[in-house]
Amino acid sequence: MSLPETFPPGVYTPAAGTYVCDCASAHQWHIDLAGHLFPPFPAGCTGHTWQTAVNGSPAAEPTARDS
Repeated sequence: MSLPETFPPGVYTPAAGTYVCDCASAHQWHIDLAGHLFPPFPAGCTGHTWQTAVNGSPAAEPTARDS
């Protein structure tokens, strides 16, 4: 099994999908089109990168939508 691809805040998203931060809270960000900028992390988040959510994991379940 390969590791998920990671991205820092501020770079363009390569594809639509669900992304999760690498902190213990696993904040999620959902996009429907490639080309959005990865957002900064929420206040108090200790994450360093966004990563692609792995299908079948709790991180892949939708909780919020990009607006």
